[in-house]
Amino acid sequence: MKKLLCVILALAFLALAACGVSGTPAETPESSPPATSEPPEETPAEPSEAPWPPSEIAAAETVLELPVEWVSEEDLTDEELMPAYTDAGGQTMGPADFDLDGGDIYILNTADNSGYVYSGGELARRIDLDVTGLYAIHMAAEGGSVYIFGVGQESRLPAFAAVDPEGKARSLPFMEKLSSEAVASLTGNGGELYVEEGGCYWAFDLENPDAAPERSEAYRLADGTLWEPRFAGDGISMTLDVTHPDGRTLTIPFEASCEHAGLGGLRLLRCGGGQYDVYVVEITQDEEYYIHTAEYVLRVDEKGTPLYVYADSGSAGLHNTRSDSGALYSMSFGGDTLSVKRLPDTYTIPWADYSSPLADITPPSPDPTPEAAPAA
Repeated sequence: MKKLLCVILALAFLALAACGVSGTPAETPESSPPATSEPPEETPAEPSEAPWPPSEIAAAETVLELPVEWVSEEDLTDEELMPAYTDAGGQTMGPADFDLDGGDIYILNTADNSGYVYSGGELARRIDLDVTGLYAIHMAAEGGSVYIFGVGQESRLPAFAAVDPEGKARSLPFMEKLSSEAVASLTGNGGELYVEEGGCYWAFDLENPDAAPERSEAYRLADGTLWEPRFAGDGISMTLDVTHPDGRTLTIPFEASCEHAGLGGLRLLRCGGGQYDVYVVEITQDEEYYIHTAEYVLRVDEKGTPLYVYADSGSAGLHNTRSDSGALYSMSFGGDTLSVKRLPDTYTIPWADYSSPLADITPPSPDPTPEAAPAA
C-alpha cells in the first residue's frame, strides 16, 4: 500500500508542478504534528537587514473584491466588466491571472482577452490584449506595461508579447529562444521579467533588452534568492534547497502534518530574518482511493523547525501568490466574486496548534498479508 501511495503522490506532484491544487478537504480534527528530522549541517543563513516580518498585519486583508458577470459565449459583448463563461469544452474563461505593479492590481481576463488595472480599488484602465494578436494565458506587469504569454489568434502557436502603458503592442524578440510550450508562469519585479519554462527559470532585463538573459535550473525570488524543491528518498517528505544571493546555501527538511498524508509540493514565497515562508501542499487518499489535498503557508527557520502556519479555508488562491514590496497577495475566483487579498505578515497559529484538514480522512486499508502456503 505504501508503494502505491508513493506512486500516486509522485503523479499528483506532476499535476501540482504549477502549484495548482484540487480536492475537497474534510472537516478539521485535532491532531499532533510529527517531529521533524534534523537536517544535515549547512552554512546557517544570516538574518536579512530588511524588516522581518514586513509588518504587524496579523490577518488577511481584502484589497479588491469584484462581481463577476457570467454570460454565454455567444452573448459576450465588449460592455461587460470582468465577464466569465464556460466554453463548449467545459473550460471556464474569465479571471485567470494577476500581478501587482506600483500599487496597482492587474487582472488578466481570458473571457474578453483583456487586462484590467485597478488603482485604489477603482478601475483605472482596461487593456485590449487583442492588439498583440494573441489569446493571453499568463500575464505579468512591470513599469506600467503588461507582458503576456499566449497563443496566436490565427497561427495557434505559442508566443510572447507586451503592451505598453499607451496600449500599443510590441514583440519580445529577446524571448524567442524559449520553447514556449512549457511556460508555467510570468512574474515582473524590479525591472526584470521572470519566466518559468520547461523546468528552467529565465530572468530578462527589461531595461536592457540586449543583455543576455540569466538561466537557472532553480526558481528565483525577486531578491535573487534561488530555491529548488526535492522529494526525499521515501517519496513522501521533501526538502527545499535555498541559495542566497551572497552564495550561502542551506537545505530545509519538510514533513506532512499528519501521518497518513504526504507532501505534494513546496514553494518558497519569501524569506527574511533567518526565517522562510513556504507554500505547502499536502496530499492523501481516502478509503476509496480518491485523492485529497490541503494547502497552507508554513514559516520555518533555517533548520526546518516549523514555527507558525497560515491557512485560509476561504481562499483557494494560495498557489497563485504574488509578492510586492515584501507583502504577499493571492487571488481567488469562485462563483460570482473575484477577490485579491493581502496575506498576513505576522502569523498567529503556532505549528503545534495546527490541525490538518486531511487528518480526518480515513486512509485505504492496508493490503492483507498473504497466507503462508501449507507445509508439504
